[in-house]
Amino acid sequence: MFLPIISANTQAREEGYFRREWKLAVGRTLDIADDTAFLLPVVIDSTNDTDALVPERFREVQWTCLPGGEAPASFVERVRGLIFRDIEIPSQPPVSILPPPAVTADSKRSEKPRVIAEPKTSRIRTLGVLKVAIPALLLILAAVVLIPQWQQTQRARSELLPAIQDMGAKMFRSNRRIFDMAVSAEKYLPNDPTLAKLWPSIATTLSIDTEPAGAEVFWKDYDTAGAEWRSAGVTPIKEVKAPRNYLRLEIRKPGYQTIELAMPGFAVVIRPISQHLKLDPLGSLPENMVRIPKSTTEMQIVGLEKYGPKDVPEFLIDKFEVTNKQFKAFIDSGGYRNKAYWTFPIMDAGKMISLNTALTRFMDRTGRQGPATWEAGSYPDGTENHPVTGVSWYEAAAYAAFAHKQLPTVFHWAAVADTGRSEFLLPLSNFSGKSTSAVGSLAGFSSYGVYDLAGNAREWMLNQRSDSGQRFILGGGWTDPSYAFNDSFTQPALDRGESNGFRCIKELATDSSAIALIQPLSMDFRDYSKEQPVSDVTFASFSRQFTYDKTPLHATIERTMEGDVWKADVVSIDAGYNNERLILYVFLPKTYSLPLQPVVFFPGSNGIHESKFEPTLVNSRLLFVMKSGRALIFPIYKGTYERQDDLKSDNQDETVRYKDHVIMWGKEYSRAIDYLETRKDMQADKVAYLGISWGGFIGGIIPAVEKRIKVVVLNVGGMAMEKAQPEVDQINYLPRVMQPVLMLNGKYDMFFPVESSQKPMFRFLGAPEDRKKMVVYDSGHLVPQTEFIKETLSWFDTYLGPSNSNGN
Repeated sequence: MFLPIISANTQAREEGYFRREWKLAVGRTLDIADDTAFLLPVVIDSTNDTDALVPERFREVQWTCLPGGEAPASFVERVRGLIFRDIEIPSQPPVSILPPPAVTADSKRSEKPRVIAEPKTSRIRTLGVLKVAIPALLLILAAVVLIPQWQQTQRARSELLPAIQDMGAKMFRSNRRIFDMAVSAEKYLPNDPTLAKLWPSIATTLSIDTEPAGAEVFWKDYDTAGAEWRSAGVTPIKEVKAPRNYLRLEIRKPGYQTIELAMPGFAVVIRPISQHLKLDPLGSLPENMVRIPKSTTEMQIVGLEKYGPKDVPEFLIDKFEVTNKQFKAFIDSGGYRNKAYWTFPIMDAGKMISLNTALTRFMDRTGRQGPATWEAGSYPDGTENHPVTGVSWYEAAAYAAFAHKQLPTVFHWAAVADTGRSEFLLPLSNFSGKSTSAVGSLAGFSSYGVYDLAGNAREWMLNQRSDSGQRFILGGGWTDPSYAFNDSFTQPALDRGESNGFRCIKELATDSSAIALIQPLSMDFRDYSKEQPVSDVTFASFSRQFTYDKTPLHATIERTMEGDVWKADVVSIDAGYNNERLILYVFLPKTYSLPLQPVVFFPGSNGIHESKFEPTLVNSRLLFVMKSGRALIFPIYKGTYERQDDLKSDNQDETVRYKDHVIMWGKEYSRAIDYLETRKDMQADKVAYLGISWGGFIGGIIPAVEKRIKVVVLNVGGMAMEKAQPEVDQINYLPRVMQPVLMLNGKYDMFFPVESSQKPMFRFLGAPEDRKKMVVYDSGHLVPQTEFIKETLSWFDTYLGPSNSNGN
C-alpha cells in the first residue's frame, strides 16, 4: 500500500525527493493486478485533485481528504480492509468434545496434561498474516502520528515564520500574540536560523528572586489589562522568556502582599527585567501602601531634568490617592482644629498668616469646613472612594501628619511615576475633563502598582519652588490635558483648585539621605510664545564660530566589517580642531548602484552614556537606510561612545563647556561631509540629516550652519526648557534652518511635550510652509518604526530624488 501525501506544500515544491518516490510507486503498479488496491492518495488541505501536480495514475483512483492530517477511525479501518482484503484467514477445524474418561487411582497417578496440537498449516498462515499486518499497522500508526507533525512543521516554516517577520517589521515592540507565534514555531523548528535571528526582537527575559523565595510570577502585556495572566514560574526564576514589551507583572505568595510591577522602565532598547523583591507578610504594612525599593531616579519630568540622577532611599507610598472618605475621617476627628497637624507656617503673598485666618478660607461651597468641592460638610453622594480634591497644600500636609505620614517629594514621585512609559499609561488614565473617578478603577498603574499617578487628581509635593515659594503639584488632573503628566508644575500653596489632590508616603530611611530630597527646587521653563530669536546680524557672528580651516583630512580606513545587508568602512579623519581625530562609520548597502546618497546621522543621548559604539546598533532602527540603496554615515562625535569626556547629559545649559561641545559637533558634521566629497561612490551634493531624540534637537542647529545639507528628518525632536548661552541656543538657529524638514513626534513624549516643545520648534523652523511637515503619533519618545521608515524615505525621495538602488 502506497499513501502519497498531497498539500499546498507539495504543490509549491516542484522538485523534491517525494516526487521520485511517487514515480517509483507508479512504476510499481505495472507489476500489480489491476483489481488490487495499491495507490491511496491522501490530501491534507484544500488542494483540488484536478489542479494537483501529481502523476496521472494518481487521478485514476479515489482520493481521500483528511483535513489537518487527522486520521479518523474510519480511515484506519479502510486501510486495514484494503490490506487484508485478499488474505484469507482460515477457520479452525471442528474440535470433538468427548466425555471425560473415568478417573481411577491408576489413571490419576499417571495422568498428564494433554496438549491439542494446532494444525501446522494454520500456524504458517497466521504468521504470514501477521508479517503483512504488523508493518501495515505500523504504517497506519506512522501516518496518524507523523502526518500532523510534518504538517505543523511545514506550517511553521511557510506560515508562522513569514507572519512573524511581517508583524515584526510593522511593530516597534513585541506583544503576546507574536511571542506565542514564535513559541509555537520553535516547537517544530528548534534550530531554525531565521527564527533565531528574530528572537531578540520578540522576547526579553525575566529574572526575579524574592525574599522569601517560592512566589509565583505572572505576566501579561500592559495594554491588555483584561487578558489572562501567564505564569513565568516560581521564584527564583532566571532568564524566562516573555514578550519584548511593557508588561504587567504580579508576584504572588500565600500569606504575603501581592506585588504589582510595570516593567521595564524607559529605555530606547527594551532590556531584560531583573528584580530582587522583598515580600511583606499580609497586614505588616499600613493599609493600601506598597514598598518601593531604593533606586536612582533619572528625573524624567520636563523642567526638572537637571536634578537627576538622584538616589532615593526605600519608602512606602499610598497605592491610591487619598479619598473623600479618608479625608472625612480627618475632619470628623477635629483635624482642622488640632494645631498639632498644622506644622508648616501658612504663607499668603509672602506673609505668614495665622491658622485661624487660614481656616476661614478652607471652606466648602456652603461655608462649612472642608474641601472646596464639597457641600454641607461632606462629599457628593457616591464619591466616597473618589480622590479628595479642592484642597490646598496646607490641608494635604495636615492630613499627612494626622495619618503619621508625609507628602512625597518630587524625587519620590519620579521614582514611581514612570513618565517614560506615558504612551501606555495615559490612555488608561483619567484626563476625561468630566469628573474624578474612583481610585484604582482604571487600569493605568505605574511602577510597583501605584494607581492614578497620571490624571484623576493633581498631587501636591512637599518641595517648594525656590524662586516663588509655590509648591510643586504633579501628574495632572482630570481637568488637564494628558501631557500635563510629564510636565513640572507649581501653584500657590493656598490654591484649592477642583483637581488638586494628593497621596502620602512613609520614609523608611533613618540616615540623612532623605533630607537632600526636600530642598527647594528651581524649575526650568521657557515660554516660546514670548521669546524671540536674535537678529540676522547677531546670528551672523554666531555662525562664524563654526568656521574652520579646511586642512587635509588625512583619512585612513582603519578596518572594514560586514552585516547581512551592509558592509562598512571605519574611517578616521582630522576633526578640524585641537589635533583630534574623528571616527566615521560608513555603512554601504551590499547591492547598490553608484553613486550613493549619504545620510549623515546624529544619535540619541545613549551615545553619551555608552562607552563603545556597537555597529550592529544600526540593525534595529536604521537598516532601512541601506536597504533603500543609500549610505549611512555615523560619526562618533565629541563626548560620545569611545570619545567620551566630561559631558554627562544631553540637556543644554549655560556653561562654556556646553557651548564648546556644540561648536565641535558642528565642525565634525561638516568635516564628515568634507570626507564624503573625496569619495567617488558618494553623491556629496545630496546629503541628508537624520537625527533621533537628542539628534532631533541638534537638528535644529547644525543645518542652520551647514548648507550642504539638502534635507532634514527629525525623529522625536523638540525644544528644551533649559537655556544655553545665546551663541548656541537652539532658538536662534531654528529660523535659519531653510532646508525641507520632516518632524516625526509622539503625542505622549515626556522629553519634548507637544504644546510646549514640539509645536514651537515647528513654528520657528525657517523652511517655507510647504517644505516642512510635522506628524504626531499616539506614541511616546519614539514613533512607530514602519511610519518612521515610510515617511523618511518618502521625504528623501521627494527632495533628493530616488536612490540608485539595485538592492532589497
